[in-house]
Amino acid sequence: MIRDYEFYYGSVFSRLSAEVLDGIKIKNLEMQGFYLLNDRVPIYIKYSRSRKGPWTFNFHREHQEYILGLRGQYGDCLVAFVCDSDGIPTVNYAQLSDVLDDNFHEQEAVSIRRKLKEMYSISGKDGVLSSKISRDSLAVLTRSLNISDNNS
Repeated sequence: MIRDYEFYYGSVFSRLSAEVLDGIKIKNLEMQGFYLLNDRVPIYIKYSRSRKGPWTFNFHREHQEYILGLRGQYGDCLVAFVCDSDGIPTVNYAQLSDVLDDNFHEQEAVSIRRKLKEMYSISGKDGVLSSKISRDSLAVLTRSLNISDNNS
């Protein structure tokens, strides 16, 4: 049986494979949903089965601590939010910390909204992102893998 999360994670990997021209190496990390791309860019994939927004994504303390540790080790950590079939808004650590700061609680939530023909608004307990996130933010953030790959 194919699990729900396999479908949602697969949508992220499908998009990544289309963006990273030289191919992409994906390594499964210790916690579910965490992966390492090309041995140097960590990504955490969250998903919501809700067909319409707002989409809510819960973060437990250990997830936030793990993200912080990956940022320390690799310089950043991406978080991809799969909003059912609507899109995959993706943020880097700096953007995530605008909505969930480094004062972690046992559980915190990120809320994502999108009006028809608009970009995503992302908010959390500690604030709201000042700029909206596009549907192709995953592609934009991973294009740097192509540039970095060519310079290594």
